[in-house]
Amino acid sequence: MMTQRRLFGFCALATLLAGCSPWTSPQAGRSLYAQNCAACHGADAQGGAQVPDLTRIAARAGGAYPQRMVLDKLDGYARGAVAYQGAEMPNFGDLLVGRLTRVETDQGLSRQLPEPIVALDAYLRTLQR
Repeated sequence: MMTQRRLFGFCALATLLAGCSPWTSPQAGRSLYAQNCAACHGADAQGGAQVPDLTRIAARAGGAYPQRMVLDKLDGYARGAVAYQGAEMPNFGDLLVGRLTRVETDQGLSRQLPEPIVALDAYLRTLQR
């Protein structure tokens, strides 16, 4: 029989590991980026004449990575909001497939999002310069 102390330790470990899910990692996001974004934004994510540079998201936001804005955009694009603040984007409905995970955003808010959206956000965060 599991003691209360062991049960607490197990729950704490499970919570910690959930935050490190391989399905929401930057590595998973890199693969999703290659499949869904690189064709337009480039393999280096630096965009082009008509496409924004995704390595400068934080710089354009004053130096801090605007996670909530990025998650809003990714989630909106995936749900078919092709014209989001003037940006034409394809429908990425496949990013909505998978388990939901709770994300605490940069403004202390929490929301549930599909794991692929969270992984793509994690990867974009690593690209900032």
